Amino acid sequence: MLISVITVCYNSARTIGQALESVARQSFTDYEHIVVDGASSDGTMEVVEAHRHARLSAVSEPDKGIYHAMNKGLARATGDYVQFLNSDDFLTGPDALGIAAAAMRESGADCVFGDTRFIKGDEAKPGRRYYSARRFRRWWVRAGVMPPHPSMFVKRELLLKLGGFDTSYRVSADFDLIARVLIAEKASWVTAPHAITNFRTGGLSTSGFRTKMAISRESARSLKALGQPLPGLSVLGRFPLKLGQFNPFRAR
Repeated sequence: MLISVITVCYNSARTIGQALESVARQSFTDYEHIVVDGASSDGTMEVVEAHRHARLSAVSEPDKGIYHAMNKGLARATGDYVQFLNSDDFLTGPDALGIAAAAMRESGADCVFGDTRFIKGDEAKPGRRYYSARRFRRWWVRAGVMPPHPSMFVKRELLLKLGGFDTSYRVSADFDLIARVLIAEKASWVTAPHAITNFRTGGLSTSGFRTKMAISRESARSLKALGQPLPGLSVLGRFPLKLGQFNPFRAR
């Protein structure tokens, strides 16, 4: 059971070391960590080289944006399952991949969803926003709500079958891919009721009202392509559903 962890980055020297360290210290070692850098100019690759080990590979070259870079990482992956770990996020502890791998082995499901902690700065402090995978339901996708995707693992063969990320989306190609996985392909999933990833706020998906409106528009476009009636109205339902992320079940 090989897990491919893919990290794409651009000028991420300040945070990527923490992401790399969190993967390198995993007790589960049947993984590969693939870094795809967009020709950074801030010393990102120097940080990557300082963390080099046998299971880490890296490429640095210009790309056409984050989703293009993710597709490049997917093309390089050889694992049974894939996780996309952002360069400003990090795994919660040394057993994170092992917890996911146990769920993969026991279930054989297409996807494994773990919990995600939302953090500010470098530490995960109790009481901050926490998204539990146990509350997720498939129909939520039709309202524009994703499972806790920073802690999501999907079979590589399924992602390749779907052609990876649609780069015509500027901010919602991740939602579109997940929607195709769960709605079009009706993929199976299991939950691993543990926090797998610490998600640092302040990035693209949490960067203000205009971005949230762009996400809503693009999510509606994706749902329309999948045959969802009145997709514009459907995605309005995501806001009350997302409020539930503030009062979830707690997990380790």
